[in-house]
Amino acid sequence: MTSSGLIDSHTHTQPTAEEGKEFVGRYGFYSDRQGTVAELLETMARGNVTRAMIVPWLPAQELVAEQVARGVDRDGAVDHVIQQWQRLNRWATDSVALHPDHLCCLVGVDPVLMGDVGVTSEIAEQIGNGACGIKVAPMFIHRRPDDEAMEVVWRCAREHGVFVLSQSGASRSAGDQEAWGHPAYFDAVLSAYPTVTVQLAHLGIGAEDDVASLTARYPNVVADTSMQLGVMAPGEIVATIRRIGTDRVLFGTNYPLVDQVACAAAFEALPLTEEERHEIGYANASRLATRQM
Repeated sequence: MTSSGLIDSHTHTQPTAEEGKEFVGRYGFYSDRQGTVAELLETMARGNVTRAMIVPWLPAQELVAEQVARGVDRDGAVDHVIQQWQRLNRWATDSVALHPDHLCCLVGVDPVLMGDVGVTSEIAEQIGNGACGIKVAPMFIHRRPDDEAMEVVWRCAREHGVFVLSQSGASRSAGDQEAWGHPAYFDAVLSAYPTVTVQLAHLGIGAEDDVASLTARYPNVVADTSMQLGVMAPGEIVATIRRIGTDRVLFGTNYPLVDQVACAAAFEALPLTEEERHEIGYANASRLATRQM
């Protein structure tokens, strides 16, 4: 077991049990998990997790489309969803303020819906409130990370001296012809913004070798194990982590979509050296966030 405890670098903890169950159910991960801070702190204690990152995220464009389908004016729907996301971001920083020894958080944005001015303002406000980085999800924004619309995210990260956690992988959303978050599309970003560290979620699921190619060429990219522990075979995930670099991979779960305690147990059972286990489970994440993640 990692002696210093684990840092969970990727959770989608929710403000209420109702919101937690809605979030989990939307993607078919039905369980009795509530996804609240109270539940998270309890599972952290059981899983030897000493700190956890709250990642405020909404499938914003899906939510807008659903409201428009119900007859809501599109502009009104966009305004409503942006306000909903702003409340979620502020709840996250408030939660960190209440539990500073155990929690940290990011600020989530959608540059297509929010626009440059909205993204710049939201990031500045929530970084000022204590967020230690930025979250984007190209798959749900329907833009590649090297798209012009995404540039405001990388620029703000550079200006504030924080990292960016991004959805990544070879998966396509229903109806999409493009794997918007494919790791290969981060090449130009990593080159243009060498001081901005990018955390690629899910080990770049389906494109893990492309993540390894990036880590071999750029010092400002890391990956996390969210949604992979207990899914990939132990030998396979260890080989993948070593290709990417044990100094470039962070333990992460994606709680409450998955069981944090089970993920922690799966990680501890991997055939890693103790040095590798400490790097992945604690040290890499501890170095990443400038605000003592």
